[in-house]
Amino acid sequence: MRKSLVLASLCLISVFAMNICSYAQSTGAPMGSSPIEPSNWSFQCFKSRCGTDGVWISTIAQPGTVRLWDSGVTWAWLNTSDGAYSWKYLDAWLDVIAENQPRAVIYTFGDVPCWIATAACSGGAENWSPGPPRDLTSSGSAKFSAFVLALTQHCSPAGHCVKDYIKYWELWNEPNRPEHWTGNAKQLYEMVKPIVPIIRNHVSGAIITTPPICGGDAIWMTSWMELENTNTRLSDYYSIHLYLNQPGQNNNEPETRMQIIQLMVDTKNANGWINAPWINSETNFNVNYTCIFAAEVCASQLIRWHILQYAYQGGAGGAFNIGWYDWDSIQLGGYDSYYYTMMKWLVGAGFTASCTNNGTVWSCPLTEADGKKALIVWNTAGDSNYKPAVQYVDYRSFDGTYGGATDHISKGQTITINTFPMMLE
Repeated sequence: MRKSLVLASLCLISVFAMNICSYAQSTGAPMGSSPIEPSNWSFQCFKSRCGTDGVWISTIAQPGTVRLWDSGVTWAWLNTSDGAYSWKYLDAWLDVIAENQPRAVIYTFGDVPCWIATAACSGGAENWSPGPPRDLTSSGSAKFSAFVLALTQHCSPAGHCVKDYIKYWELWNEPNRPEHWTGNAKQLYEMVKPIVPIIRNHVSGAIITTPPICGGDAIWMTSWMELENTNTRLSDYYSIHLYLNQPGQNNNEPETRMQIIQLMVDTKNANGWINAPWINSETNFNVNYTCIFAAEVCASQLIRWHILQYAYQGGAGGAFNIGWYDWDSIQLGGYDSYYYTMMKWLVGAGFTASCTNNGTVWSCPLTEADGKKALIVWNTAGDSNYKPAVQYVDYRSFDGTYGGATDHISKGQTITINTFPMMLE
């Protein structure tokens, strides 16, 4: 997504045909076999707000991955003319990333430079185009391949190299939106196919993801997987973008939005990619990056949205990564303590099954980092009485502080649950 194009977003597309309240169990390895790590949480911030000025995000939460999109390092930004490069923003990112280790990095391709594009430029000073490059043939684009070679070989003056820090590579940002790509899927495949061996030859352990499509576009993603299945398989991971809510829609709840996540994971599995990990590398509340509800409602939705995705066992386990677009919205919205507490609960833990519901009460079983069995519960309808099973002796809750609160449960005690997830231990 991009701020100047928020009104045209497809990332908030609705799916009304599905009526699914409880999700199918895993057809791949459960998340419990791969505990959640800080690197499974990612953030993006605009180039004027962090990274390019040598400053890291100010947060106690510290998600372990940064996604470099809308951060001054796309093809158009770096490759200013034929054979000429301006690396200053990338160098600033490499240096600040090096100072904030351990840290994983996702690089997302996008933005064709105007000097090689087949469509008009937009974006003002950014000077980029969604049109395929003029030299694109069935064998690729020599100009794009030259850029990728230069990119993967680049090091900052301080000696911090792309090959040492950027391990995840998304093949193109939201190509199902004409704001980002006016060509078809086949043209994009032909353009990126030659760059995959370039990346793998120069970046040890590189992981390639599909172009992250927007808003539950199963048709476009199916066409992409068919290209990979029929020709050469390029992608290790399966990437999508899905936001939460927007004004005027009736599908604002995380539990309902999960229907679209399920649709996209089912699409992955139906095309033979059952064991491919999946990521939602760009999400937020809506295209304005602000929540339209009361502060407590927004905080509980943010938490539930992440838990539901990390727990969903629809194919290769839960989400490998969930990326928050425009990190400033976490801090400005007052959600930093909630995000921190959520990470504190889940890092080192693994969900053993998808979240399920009994009416409006949702529950998600997991194993904590110390091996204890736990259960996360909430009620989307608000306050209600809940009697935990006898094996649970404590419960952890969100109270707006960093780390939340922990209370003891007496045998047979009834507790109050609400829209905020609570963890029974």
